[in-house]
Amino acid sequence: MNIESKWLEDFLALAEVRNFSLAAEMRNVTQPAFSRRIKALEHMVGAELIDRSKTPVALTPSGRLFRITARTLMNQMMDGIGQLSDLSKLGGNIVRVAAAHSLASSLVPSIQPVLLAGKHQPLLSVEAIDVDDAIEELQEGGCDVLLAFDDDLLRLPPYQSLLIGQAELLPVCVCDAHGRPQFQLNGHDPVPWLAYSPSSYMGRQVEAVRDQVNLNAVFLSSMTDLLKKLVLQGVGVAWLPDYSIHEELKSGQVAIIGESHLRLPIAYYAYRYQARLHPAGEQVWQALQQLASDESKHL
Repeated sequence: MNIESKWLEDFLALAEVRNFSLAAEMRNVTQPAFSRRIKALEHMVGAELIDRSKTPVALTPSGRLFRITARTLMNQMMDGIGQLSDLSKLGGNIVRVAAAHSLASSLVPSIQPVLLAGKHQPLLSVEAIDVDDAIEELQEGGCDVLLAFDDDLLRLPPYQSLLIGQAELLPVCVCDAHGRPQFQLNGHDPVPWLAYSPSSYMGRQVEAVRDQVNLNAVFLSSMTDLLKKLVLQGVGVAWLPDYSIHEELKSGQVAIIGESHLRLPIAYYAYRYQARLHPAGEQVWQALQQLASDESKHL
């Protein structure tokens, strides 16, 4: 189907004013030419859109339905052109980064100065996503770079990967006024548990020690930041990545509880397609390579 955008604009103008002569004038075209374009559109969609027997002309039932479709198509096209225009004005420097929720809020701000260093002055556009949507996000070209946790599939072609850092999932709870943990993981009494969604990456990690402690789930979420807020409110115990609670541990707001074997190692990576990125994207990737190299020196 080959529908020209000008036909859609013609139709929308006619649908607005309900008069061929006036619509043709609005579109800066002769009435005969305008009428031929409307006919061509009707032929292409296979339905009569205009009821010409009425004065002023009216939309047929098909025409009323198609008006919504035409408006949607035009809006989508204009949005796409607008995005391309914005990208051009920025010199093509937008780098789209998708990141796991906790990495988006905790890691990206700390590494942004490094990512922005260089001649191309990249503009990071960061979207927080569910970790398990990572492969689809890359496959659909929804991002230039993905920051997520260890995933075997993403470390195989056609992707590239960089180990950016390692962390721990720590069982923690809020402290009382005397600096004592509000809860204990002693294995006897059930403890209110702020759990990750079982299907999430973090949820699968915690599941490995689930049978070693007496936990009573009181809340489920895949979002680390939300679980952290509930921990600070004293609602229960949660396994939180160390980078997300550095200040709270330092100030004594929260405490690590349980035995050391309940502390779970995790690793986070940067992923991309093997295909070359635009210059600003390549600059960000090179900065990530430097971060990965620095991290490996400390292992």
